Amino acid sequence: MSDSDTKTLCAHVEEKLHTKDPQAYIALIHPASHYCQGCGRSAAKAEHVCRPQKLSE
Repeated sequence: MSDSDTKTLCAHVEEKLHTKDPQAYIALIHPASHYCQGCGRSAAKAEHVCRPQKLSE
């Protein structure tokens, strides 16, 4: 999955990655450090969401 770093979670969900390859999807979101201010998804890297906001610790 070489294009993981260029796609947001929204794009991956639209392509059904979370159901086709749950482990690949989990790798993108675990451990979550950012969330999207638009849709609320959380991700391990800011670039994986459209409108990133760092989660407070």
